[in-house]
Amino acid sequence: MTYTNRPLVHACLLSALAYIATTWISMRLLAGAMVDAPIAMRVVVGLLPVIPIGLAIRAFVQLMRAGDELQRRIDVEALAIAALAIGLGALTASLLIVAGAFDTTAQKALVWVFPALVLTYLFARILACRRYG
Repeated sequence: MTYTNRPLVHACLLSALAYIATTWISMRLLAGAMVDAPIAMRVVVGLLPVIPIGLAIRAFVQLMRAGDELQRRIDVEALAIAALAIGLGALTASLLIVAGAFDTTAQKALVWVFPALVLTYLFARILACRRYG
């Protein structure tokens, strides 16, 4: 089971790559060169990854709307599995952080929730395609 709308698939992939790049860049800048920058400038740099992820979400919604009934069913099933799995994982991680089992902060951990959701969705979609295919 594959999507036939290649431009939307490419838009999703390019947006995801742009998200990864802007997240990496903004995190490096905020931890290094912009440590003493004014808060307004830090906010702008910190929110840079929101732009490509917004574009990715828009392309993904268009891709889902362009799919037939089976593709939509697969996508909804994969989204449900991903949301539940990442929700449980985030809850578990937050409880372990509070307990002191990890040497990190919740703020640093939250940055990775959305990428984990997307990767889990992709894995769940592959499994759902095999189930229906």
